[in-house]
Amino acid sequence: MSPVLQLRDVSVTYRGADEPAAAGVNLSLDEGETLGLAGESGCGKTTLAMSVLRLLPRSAHIDGEVLLDGEDVRGMRFGRLRAVRWASASVVFQGAMHALNPVRTIGQQIAEPMKLHGTSEDVDRRVGELLEQVELPADRAGAYPHELSGGQKQRVMIAMALACDPRLIIADEPTTALDVVVQAQVLELLKRLVAEHGIALMMISHDLSALSASCSRLAVMYRGELVEHGPTEQVMADPRHEHSRALAAAFPTVGDPRFRLTDGVSGGDPLLAASGVSVEFRSRAGGAVRAVRGVDLAVRDDEIVALVGQSGSGKTTLARALLGLQRPTGGSVLFGGTPLPSGASGLRDYRRKVQLVLQDPTGALNPRHTVYEAVAEGLRVHGITDDEPGRVAAALEAAELRPAEDYFGRLPQELSGGQRQRVVIAGALVLEPEVLIADEPVASLDATVRGEILALLLRLRVERGLATLVITHDLGLAWNIADRVAVMYQGEIVEEGTVDQVLQDPAHTYTKTLLAAVPATTRTPD
Repeated sequence: MSPVLQLRDVSVTYRGADEPAAAGVNLSLDEGETLGLAGESGCGKTTLAMSVLRLLPRSAHIDGEVLLDGEDVRGMRFGRLRAVRWASASVVFQGAMHALNPVRTIGQQIAEPMKLHGTSEDVDRRVGELLEQVELPADRAGAYPHELSGGQKQRVMIAMALACDPRLIIADEPTTALDVVVQAQVLELLKRLVAEHGIALMMISHDLSALSASCSRLAVMYRGELVEHGPTEQVMADPRHEHSRALAAAFPTVGDPRFRLTDGVSGGDPLLAASGVSVEFRSRAGGAVRAVRGVDLAVRDDEIVALVGQSGSGKTTLARALLGLQRPTGGSVLFGGTPLPSGASGLRDYRRKVQLVLQDPTGALNPRHTVYEAVAEGLRVHGITDDEPGRVAAALEAAELRPAEDYFGRLPQELSGGQRQRVVIAGALVLEPEVLIADEPVASLDATVRGEILALLLRLRVERGLATLVITHDLGLAWNIADRVAVMYQGEIVEEGTVDQVLQDPAHTYTKTLLAAVPATTRTPD
């Protein structure tokens, strides 16, 4: 039996580019087989995968052979290509939030590929079956995307990909930005579907730990070339290419001292503290929803605290209360032992001392504002007019964008993801704060860039004495840089202590659940 997918010497070149996005790639994938395609942004992995169904822009030129069930996709007329899409091969696109239509129900969207292909099945019945296959209730067919969690939206994308019984599914970063428990559930779901339906699965990610937990083979791409390929155990235990080793080292093993980037400090006096803080919201039905329940939490001078928990645990609502953006319905927030001011002027002065670094640098930066304008904005809001260029340059230098003047006139779209995150950090540093609150600061970044940003946060602690509260679902991040860890569940802090105490000897069942969900690699110690 011929492979479901075979790539023979495939190269993809974009018009006007100096180098090919993919160069001379050879890969094959059989029925029931799982292949992980790893690499950082720009390495060519998504370009290669999208060439399978000719989903690339017109500016792309494909050389070599792309064989789907033995038929070269490059020579297909549009009618044949249309028949192949969804039915022979389908794609689970990255970012379900953006891939789903917000004004159509999920049932309508799952049914769409079946209607395009003129299925003779009872569509409503089939939609219900597909939802149950991805472990969602059939009655959720009438829901809209905004009524679903991130993990549920990703399951809808998988249901759509299964709609026409394809032999191949390409999953592009299917777990990016999902919390650790939901990520484990989605990976387990994909493994089960492959086993039950004999589907060939190609999964694309920059996260080797996620791929190693779910794929039997790994292929690593670097600058358009396939630099390593083999059984998962072999690639993880003995990566031969330098880039493979860098990817494997970028995602830490919790408990492994090699991945601790700090010795840990006890910290000084409490600088920012929540004392019995509760936050309630009114539900649509008129009742009260308690998002935060009587939380006590302190961030000390010269200390990094990781606040960990799943999406919906209340950690971002707590952060908003600490920033004075959300008034607590109970308890108080203290800065230097003094309750937060209630007036607009007092809060503005307070927020100069406590700055927020947002999760998504692309969304945090105005696409029409230059780097200089983005960093200078805080100075202008606070009426700081002396030596604006010097302050902006110093902040960019502190965020490791050097020489700063080279970045002044650049727009966000001219920067890499890591550079954009550094600009956001510079925008916080320009006000010379005493505390940083970093909300998922590396969730959307590549493996090596992730390490660079974490090293930057540690350096800022050493050089500026910055206290930092890092909000994350990533236990590896906590192990990397935190001195203490607080675990939040259903609005409460259920466990708190040093990193060693909480992550190596957890006391609460929920903490144990989080640790059990972290993808385990098969990589052995050096």
